[in-house]
Amino acid sequence: MDTDKQRTLPRTRPTSPLAAGGAQVPDGLLSIPVATALIAADGRILHWSPDAEALLGFPADLAVGTRAADILVGPERRPAALELFARILSGRAWAGVFPVRHRDGHLVRLDFRTFPVLDRSGSPMVLAVASDVSEVRRLAADLAVLDGFFTQSPVGMGVFDTELRFVRLNEALARINGLPVTRHLGRRLSEVLPGIDSRTAEATMRRILADGRPLVDLRTHGRTAADPEREHAWSVSSFRLEQPDGTVLGMCTTIVDITDRFEAETAAEAAQQRLALLNEASTRIGTTLDLSTTARELAETAAPILADTVVVEVLDGLVRGEPAVLPDRADRSAVLRRMAFHTVPDSGMTPIAPVGSVQRLHPSTPYAWALSHGRPVLVPRTDGAAMSWFTDDPVRGGAIRAQGVRSLMVVPLIARGAAIGTATFFRSRSTAPYDHSDLALASELAARAAVSIDNALLYTRERDAAEQRQRALEAAETAQQRLALLNEASTRIGTTLDLTITAQELVDVVIPRFADFVTVDIREAVLTGEDPEPVPESGSVALRAVAVGEREGGTLLTGAADEIGETTHSAKLYAQAMRTGRSILVPHVDEFELRRIVAHPDRVQPGLDAGIHSYLMVPLLARGQVLGGVEFVRLANPESFTPADRALGEELAARAAVCIDNARLYRRERDTALTLQRSLLPQDVHGTPGLEIAHRYLPSTVGDEIGGDWFDVVPLTGGRVALIVGDVMGHGIRAAATMGQLRTVARTLVTLDLDPARVLRRLDEATAQLGEGQFATCVCAVFDPVDEECILASAGHLPPVLSERDGRARLVEPPPGAPLGVGGVPFESVRFPLREDGLLVLYTDGLVERRGQDLDEGLELLRETVTHRQPTLERGCDAVLGAFGSTLGQDDVAVIMAHAEPVGADRLATLPLSGDPALLRHAREFTRRTLTGWGLSSLVEPVVLLTGELLTNAVLHAGSPLQLRIFRGALLTVEVSDADSREPRLRPVDEHDEGGRGMLLINELAHRWGSRATKDGKVVWFEMELPVRSSH
Repeated sequence: MDTDKQRTLPRTRPTSPLAAGGAQVPDGLLSIPVATALIAADGRILHWSPDAEALLGFPADLAVGTRAADILVGPERRPAALELFARILSGRAWAGVFPVRHRDGHLVRLDFRTFPVLDRSGSPMVLAVASDVSEVRRLAADLAVLDGFFTQSPVGMGVFDTELRFVRLNEALARINGLPVTRHLGRRLSEVLPGIDSRTAEATMRRILADGRPLVDLRTHGRTAADPEREHAWSVSSFRLEQPDGTVLGMCTTIVDITDRFEAETAAEAAQQRLALLNEASTRIGTTLDLSTTARELAETAAPILADTVVVEVLDGLVRGEPAVLPDRADRSAVLRRMAFHTVPDSGMTPIAPVGSVQRLHPSTPYAWALSHGRPVLVPRTDGAAMSWFTDDPVRGGAIRAQGVRSLMVVPLIARGAAIGTATFFRSRSTAPYDHSDLALASELAARAAVSIDNALLYTRERDAAEQRQRALEAAETAQQRLALLNEASTRIGTTLDLTITAQELVDVVIPRFADFVTVDIREAVLTGEDPEPVPESGSVALRAVAVGEREGGTLLTGAADEIGETTHSAKLYAQAMRTGRSILVPHVDEFELRRIVAHPDRVQPGLDAGIHSYLMVPLLARGQVLGGVEFVRLANPESFTPADRALGEELAARAAVCIDNARLYRRERDTALTLQRSLLPQDVHGTPGLEIAHRYLPSTVGDEIGGDWFDVVPLTGGRVALIVGDVMGHGIRAAATMGQLRTVARTLVTLDLDPARVLRRLDEATAQLGEGQFATCVCAVFDPVDEECILASAGHLPPVLSERDGRARLVEPPPGAPLGVGGVPFESVRFPLREDGLLVLYTDGLVERRGQDLDEGLELLRETVTHRQPTLERGCDAVLGAFGSTLGQDDVAVIMAHAEPVGADRLATLPLSGDPALLRHAREFTRRTLTGWGLSSLVEPVVLLTGELLTNAVLHAGSPLQLRIFRGALLTVEVSDADSREPRLRPVDEHDEGGRGMLLINELAHRWGSRATKDGKVVWFEMELPVRSSH
């Protein structure tokens, strides 16, 4: 036997207590250190195991070859150890506890098992196997506990090796699995329990073996052979078995049957889920009063917790605001409107009808039945018997089969005791059929949702009613606004009889309330007051823009439209409206429509840039004639023109058209009256020697008709001039005609050399004869440039203004007389000097009278204006009108300005005759010398002859003439004044009469003759026509 080398023997383990029931625990399962040593007969150690080193601290290289008694036993126990060793060598085995010295000096109590053995040569040796007594006792206790745990614990326990095969299990686990212990040992879980998800379980077990992370309280369920008709639930915990050095031995699993607790927990969890679902429904359903939203909230709340798909439908009559309509009494069908459809992503269900659609459901369907009976319908499984519900509704029945619906519930939505719709819950993913607990939850959900849906229906009904009332109010308000606009148009359009002002008034009325941009175009004939021709059957129409307007701040479209006064040819659309007489509405304007609207292609882009979006064109029709058209355009106003706007636009245009046509007729009548008036006024007014004349006549521009103002300048004999200004009260043709008559009468009267007072008296009588209600004011003045004297009388007229040479101006106020036509009131004349460079202004009240202004203010302004002389008389007239320029036009205005000038010696010659005994000879010489000096030699003989006759007649009948005066104006006038007031007259004479022939001779040879009274007597005169070359 080789005692110099360590003897290596197999490491042995005791049998494991876990191998109860016939199962052998594999080597390495237990991890208690077991020391082995082989000792030769001489006591030297031949083999020393690693566990021996671990227990006693001596390494093998130190222990082997050393006597065991020397290192392991102290002196006091050496004899006993050697005696025991000798006994074992003798062939007797020994087991017991013996204290051994550790390398560090302390004693270790070891439990020994010693066996005598022989080597190859037959020499005796001792094999010793030892373990720490404390570890052995602990292991014994642990094994006792483990064995008791396996055998007595109600918890199923199993031990698996690294191949996941059973190596041990207790009876509790065998009962759970329904198989004896022996049917488990050496088999995998999948081989023992094929009915469970073994693949997943074994994957979990491999994970535990791999990473060592234990599995605690894994809940699983299934069916085993112990109770194949009932599904059980278990709590599984697993952990890895390892040696102290980390070597994996296998794993242990504990299983507890928690079926009752699981069912209780499941029931509690389901109840909690139901309660949570109801709580969620309380907060999610009915967040608004919108019907669709409320229905959708019910569907989204129920899925996926209660259903995979939810459909909510409401009676269509209720949605439309009608009273509740249960299934039709005639056929028990139900008309439902789909309000919501919601499904989870992988349900496989699609709607058979879109949300908002209306369907009539057959009375045999669960929907109609639930509505009519007010009770839910539960279809746990969609098998043959259950599908009889859909016998008369193949569409829904086919969809249920095709989309894999497994179970469904139809719950009526009941509010205030009446069914208002249904909620249908479908399960297509879950294999668990609906039961009565699900039906109760669905009914509770539906009941809560029904209240919200009913509230939404009530709100919708009230909202619709309110909206209807609001629409009615808005319609009434719109109608009121339109009526107000029409009423305003009635008062604002046509305030004058000016056509362009009327058109602008229409523009001002409708902007911005009706349109943002407006143009009014009139045909040329209308502007001239003529009747327009019929609109051509084809082509464009010539129109002139008379009014254009855009809302405040807008300028884009104004630059793209016709300017006021511009004449263009209309666009096709415009001409079409005028041709047919019907308006054209383009609610929405695009580029194509805009090309038809505008008259020029280059205006399309500006119109688009300006934002034209709606257009209305209305022809102006009045008395069967097309006068023009109005274009209404909307830019900033987002609303498009509607048919109601079209009607309003037509009414506005119709009213404006009547006013425009009235203005046209008025213009025509006014033009006629003005022509008449002008024809009745003096056409050629000019001054005479000694008097410069300037005049102005302005017809009223605001009145409906012309007035009766007139003036006249009448040359009289001897260079005298009559100035007449009058004003017939009233307006119109009658006033103009009266004015013409009075002017004619006045002109005739003044040519009779009547005193102005007598002229007015005769005019008063003539006015009274014209008819009732005809009155006129008048002022008549006669100016004698030789005497530089003016005689003036007034019939209720405003006082003339007299400006002296020094520039001072004053009012000439004769005795007031009543207006012509009153009658019975005397008139008086007043005389006043009008010397060289004097200025007399006669006028009508239209110059100085203004509404709301004191008359004296106007008179004072006139006086001040006249005071400031102008370089010429014409400019003086302009200055007078300019002073009142801002207020002129409200009435007719007539003004005469007469400027006194000196009469030159080439036009006037005077010879005093009083007391001259040779007056005839002197008068003839004076006349011959004067005419010859004036270059009128051809008139010398006849004028001398007739002058002698005048003087002879004065001597014979008036005593003695006072003066001879020769005046050359447009005619040659010879005057003889005397102190006798009797007028000369022609009397018939025969051939035997010696007297009376002088006046007959004058009558035959003179152009004209006559006499006039003076304050001192009279003047007898005759006129002779001047030779053509001398008439100037």
